[in-house]
Amino acid sequence: MTIVKLKPWEYIHANNVGISRFVANWEKRDALYYDKKRMEDDRTAQVAAAICELAVAKVVNRYWHATVWHESEHGRYSKCPDVGKNIEVRRARTGNTVAVRERQLGQGLYLFAAKPEAPEFMSVDVWGYLPHDEAWELGKPAPYDKDKTTRRVDRSLFIEYVPDEKMFF
Repeated sequence: MTIVKLKPWEYIHANNVGISRFVANWEKRDALYYDKKRMEDDRTAQVAAAICELAVAKVVNRYWHATVWHESEHGRYSKCPDVGKNIEVRRARTGNTVAVRERQLGQGLYLFAAKPEAPEFMSVDVWGYLPHDEAWELGKPAPYDKDKTTRRVDRSLFIEYVPDEKMFF
């Protein structure tokens, strides 16, 4: 486990990115499979996700592009990893699991899991990483996913990140 405490300028930047993502998709409709009872408001979710991405970028010392796009540009940017060249970041909101998506299999991605400290998200617990395809294999089917395209991976399965010159991301 690695706790990342954001500096004020990092916190401001990540909040701006999250709010910008929220505003860029203000009029976007939720997917039909979304269950409103299980969700938090999108503004909070976008900010928390951006904060987790920034925290992981700090830990692995890789570039965070902090991209913001409208849903109409999804096809153009959806293959862009969250951090560096091949890191996908998943936020744990409640509990000790994060989602892994079938649609991202076979892309050479690494999945990092992180949980920001509520309510202000000024620090983030970065749980570690797994190769994405391995995370899929280790994950358990998400009970809410009728299409079976999402699995949940437990915190205990993530490998703690230790900086290494020979790292693969």
